Amino acid sequence: MTTTFVSRLRASEAGDLPLRGLWLTCLTPYAVELADLGAVDWLGVDLQHGDVDAGDLAPLLRASPVPVLARLAGHDPSHVARVLDTGVEGIIVPAVESADQAAALVAASNPPPVGTRSTGVSRAGAFGKPQPLLLPMVETALGLDALEEIAAVAGVDGIFVGPYDLSLSLGASSVVEPVVVKAIETVVATAHRHGLLAGVFAGNADLAARLPAVELVAVDTDLAALRAGIRQLFGQP
Repeated sequence: MTTTFVSRLRASEAGDLPLRGLWLTCLTPYAVELADLGAVDWLGVDLQHGDVDAGDLAPLLRASPVPVLARLAGHDPSHVARVLDTGVEGIIVPAVESADQAAALVAASNPPPVGTRSTGVSRAGAFGKPQPLLLPMVETALGLDALEEIAAVAGVDGIFVGPYDLSLSLGASSVVEPVVVKAIETVVATAHRHGLLAGVFAGNADLAARLPAVELVAVDTDLAALRAGIRQLFGQP
């Protein structure tokens, strides 16, 4: 992580937080460059649901004027290592449901003696960060049940909430139902009690404004921003 990014995330004063991110689902370096307009603090590249693979990350990283986090496609150690080798600021890992899974991710993210990640010639060697962020996602009822144990795993830097999958797992029809809002608040409070960062994928600006105090919030996706811009341009509601 860059010193500036770390210091802003770890700031004791909440005035600079949350850092607002744009979630990228398309392989479009030009869209990445537009983050320099000033409103975007960080970018999240979606390797799970987006049209981007690990091999596509390097051009996006070169184009980005702000820190880049990558949401992984899964937990496979080789995938973890390959993404980290690109030099991202950190990884957001989907559907972590146990302390064992979190510990395995710590091992996959770190070379010996802490973990098992292999070292080699990669972009991260020149441009990567010595200690990239590891942010497990809590987005299922099982993950919520194991929250305390996940947060207690050494090497985890924060917890990232996926409210849309979490709402489905909890049997809710929307992310603003009380059961989901309470779950988000529980995750954030637990992360902070353990001295960890807290992040949330909001998916829209209205929800982002109603979230509890977090360090990272993904306001919306690139496609949603494009859709909203086209509607505004052509005077559509």
